[in-house]
Amino acid sequence: MTDGQTLLIIVKDGQVIEYTWDMGLPHVEFVKRRVGDLPPGAWVGTVSKIEGQVVAISSKYFFGYQLPAPESVTTAVRALFK
Repeated sequence: MTDGQTLLIIVKDGQVIEYTWDMGLPHVEFVKRRVGDLPPGAWVGTVSKIEGQVVAISSKYFFGYQLPAPESVTTAVRALFK
């Protein structure tokens, strides 16, 4: 990833299972198109690269808040996107 890039992502069991660069999709539509229903225990949100750092923010639609992802999600995301 380069600074300023953003994508939608789903992480389950410490692995990225789906993502898209299509930022025109709401989180709910992204999940619906890729997996149907969000699998139990999965996390969905937005990933961005800001000042060289890959950061993940939870989906307000699915979780009711927008906060940094749990460490297990951040680790999975950073393993795939540098």
